[in-house]
Amino acid sequence: MEETQTLTPRARVGFEGASLTFESAADPVLTVDQGEHFWLDARSLLTGGLFEETGEYEKLSIPVTGPVAVRGVKPGDALRIDVHEIKIADRGAMVTLPGRGGFTGGLGRSGHVVDIADGYVEFDGDTRIPVRPMVGKIGVAPAGPGPNSSTVGIHGGNMDCKDVTAGAAVVVPVQVAQAMVYAGDLHAAQGDGECSLTAVEVEGSVRLSCTMIPDGGRPVAPLRRPVVISGGSVITIGDGDTLDEAARLALDDMLELLQNDRGWSREKTAMLLSSAADVSVSQLVNARLSAKVSLAARYFTAEPFSLESSNTMNAQVSDA
Repeated sequence: MEETQTLTPRARVGFEGASLTFESAADPVLTVDQGEHFWLDARSLLTGGLFEETGEYEKLSIPVTGPVAVRGVKPGDALRIDVHEIKIADRGAMVTLPGRGGFTGGLGRSGHVVDIADGYVEFDGDTRIPVRPMVGKIGVAPAGPGPNSSTVGIHGGNMDCKDVTAGAAVVVPVQVAQAMVYAGDLHAAQGDGECSLTAVEVEGSVRLSCTMIPDGGRPVAPLRRPVVISGGSVITIGDGDTLDEAARLALDDMLELLQNDRGWSREKTAMLLSSAADVSVSQLVNARLSAKVSLAARYFTAEPFSLESSNTMNAQVSDA
């Protein structure tokens, strides 16, 4: 997809737009047209210096930035949030805390600051982790009181899906007028599960655009939970009090997407998923857990939630 160059500077929201909730009643920090590119700056554990000055890790939280209002979007729509670019700082941090994490033996209280250079996280000595920047928290405001930014749900939120990288898209069901988009919690690298509690948490900025899915790109089935399009795969996200519950919801959503696309029976569709789809963990360390089901887009007759029939393909782009 070619992007049309314009002379209009891209809008940018700085740290002043940070929020600890996905709140629908908050005043928008920015209002954009569909397809318009904008930057959101994202805070991290290191922002403000408290991480290194106090070591009081329990008191630190990672906010999102927003809300961004998207013109012309209404409840019941499916909103596609495209992640065009992620820029990260050259230092990151990780934390473990007692009673947190996915290990049966538990973990102590510890913090670790790392340098990031030449495409790698300098973890310890000659141990380096390849950088793969991603967005941990992204979504829209739900109807009613705004949930904490660390919560995952039908609005998206703290999915910690490592596939939400530059070039990916997140599709979410809109619940309030103008969607009210939030994003933040950037990671330089993360494994599936984020098993110690955090990934490599970094400051940075993310360039997004938001578009209502046109009728021609919308599946027959209603969108119940977030769907990620990334790396040639379609990824459904489920959340629950247990990983079993989260995985089953993600499976149900993938089955419904593929069945409606192919017109197969429920049983035949399940057979294809059993042979070709991967069920895995997004994160297992927060109060509400998230799981995902990934299926190569080639198994669909057409990629779900495509923008190809949209008239907003030529988005507004200029130098940051």
